[in-house]
Amino acid sequence: MLREMAVVARPATCKELADRLGISASSVTHHMKKLESLGLVRLDHTGRVRGVTARYWVAVPTQVNLHMQDGDDLSDEKALIVDYVHQTTYEHLKAYVKEGGARRDKDAGNVSGDLRSGFLYLTEDEAREVQRHILAIVERHERPHEGATPWEFSFMWLPHREGGGRLSSDG
Repeated sequence: MLREMAVVARPATCKELADRLGISASSVTHHMKKLESLGLVRLDHTGRVRGVTARYWVAVPTQVNLHMQDGDDLSDEKALIVDYVHQTTYEHLKAYVKEGGARRDKDAGNVSGDLRSGFLYLTEDEAREVQRHILAIVERHERPHEGATPWEFSFMWLPHREGGGRLSSDG
């Protein structure tokens, strides 16, 4: 639901979200109340729609950091969340490519979605600088604004240090 609200990028009613998600409006209303109690959505405004007062909701810009480095009792649960987030973003990228979105964007001269994987060779200071830049970009662009398109992303990075728990070359 939060993803759909981010894609809509404007205040939306539970009915509108239900229609977009293919679920009942009562189910969306139930989840919206839970999300509101967690501080992840807020009521933007109300308005009259066909004689009924409609509530328009917006997602509160939120960054999730699971603090994977903490190694606490929730590490398995955190790993499941990470798997879900990355897999969902990847599935959306595959659908975007398969449905011709990437080709249409490229043909129109627009920036297109992509996946990049590889290695950077950084000193500790350079790694801190890259991380600061990425976080600054995310913070600067986490709110919808006129003329902006929502871009879905999932970002992870890790150093390959000795004893860092990386997979062996054959695994």
